[in-house]
Amino acid sequence: MATEVVLPMLGITIERGTIVEWLKNEGDLVEKGEIIFIVETEKVTTEVESPAAGILAKIIVLAGIEVPVLTLAAVIIEPGEELPAEYTTQAIEVPPDKAAVTAPGEQMPASETSPQTSAAPTGSIKAVPAARKLAHDKGIDLKTVSGTGPGGIIVIHDVEAALKPGIEPAAKVSTLARKLAEKDEISLEGIEGTGIRGRVMQEDVKRAIDEKASYGLGKVIQMSSMRKVIARRMSESAVNAPHIYFFTDVWMEPMLDFRQDILSDFEKKYGLRPSVNDFLIKAVALNIIDFPILNAVIKEDEIHILPEVNICLAVALPEGLIVPSIANADKVGLVEIIQQRGDIVQRAKSGKLSMDELERGTFTISSLTQYDITHFTAILNPPQSGILTVGKTRDELAMVDGEVEVKKMCTFGLSVDHRIIDGAVAADFLQNLKWKLERPSFTFLKV
Repeated sequence: MATEVVLPMLGITIERGTIVEWLKNEGDLVEKGEIIFIVETEKVTTEVESPAAGILAKIIVLAGIEVPVLTLAAVIIEPGEELPAEYTTQAIEVPPDKAAVTAPGEQMPASETSPQTSAAPTGSIKAVPAARKLAHDKGIDLKTVSGTGPGGIIVIHDVEAALKPGIEPAAKVSTLARKLAEKDEISLEGIEGTGIRGRVMQEDVKRAIDEKASYGLGKVIQMSSMRKVIARRMSESAVNAPHIYFFTDVWMEPMLDFRQDILSDFEKKYGLRPSVNDFLIKAVALNIIDFPILNAVIKEDEIHILPEVNICLAVALPEGLIVPSIANADKVGLVEIIQQRGDIVQRAKSGKLSMDELERGTFTISSLTQYDITHFTAILNPPQSGILTVGKTRDELAMVDGEVEVKKMCTFGLSVDHRIIDGAVAADFLQNLKWKLERPSFTFLKV
């Protein structure tokens, strides 16, 4: 029985994606769960697994085409099965002026490879019509161009590479990465690819653009796709959700001493080094269990309290801020929180997060402890209803039993959606979080 492979849902805010590489050819055997193609969106690059074992009988969406999510991309059949007739004529092709071929599963549109449309007689140089026309218009001798298409056929990017020697062969650069490089006049030469088999991806080009960018006076800087998304989402958040802010000072010495006391034994037993952020993630998750309204979103005229507590930790990248989340932070232990946090931060910096990791968050923590910033406000990460800010831990003089002492203090801020959360509830949430952090032995007794 034939199995349809569709472009998956890539998150609640993603409507379209581009297949940048097929890792399997038509006719190849595939296993269930095996990665068969790669999709790029404005946020991330995602590997898509095969939903069934069998033969990849038909590739419908060719590499380089942007299509809506849930579009039929390919068909898998069982060995010995015939491809159902309804799929034989289906194909979504690359327009000739935007043709892009990727390896190893490169597929040329039938209109460009069929004998009826081929402009080349048998035995001559093999080239698709769009590549042949571009070469003619630019005065390029096709004999000097190496083809990267199936069977060595010359495709349009081979001619473009001949026009711009700094461009790598199409098989090593994703379509979106190439377009971005051309738009910003960035040479692909020397850019280290982070994709499969060293393929240059969109995020690699973005990093090169950031390195090249000069923020001098009078400079005009084009927004990257990620920056456009950040700008749109933050504008929507500021307009749609009325923010209200609360601040409190937390005495940090009990937490810092607690961490220091367990650090050596923790490293010996688990091979992991807990950070203050790991304790903070757990404390916030436990506090949300006491105040579930902080885990809510608005859907039309209803307030939905979400069933999972997934704590986002803001990660700063050169191209913008992203907020991947720790799943089920209220239920998992400190060991798993450390493992999840280390993994998502590392993959966030290399652009390899999944859409689920970016979209599943229910509450966000934004920390600037590494800067000399005592306190700050933050805009809500939509559709979440709360975000916690953490400033630098500082020394302050305080009166204790009539004596002046130096205490390590940190200012915590809470921004909430006032449509959902009243001031008294928000203040209570922050007060209880302060209590938990100043009594870590009790708070983390069972974690």
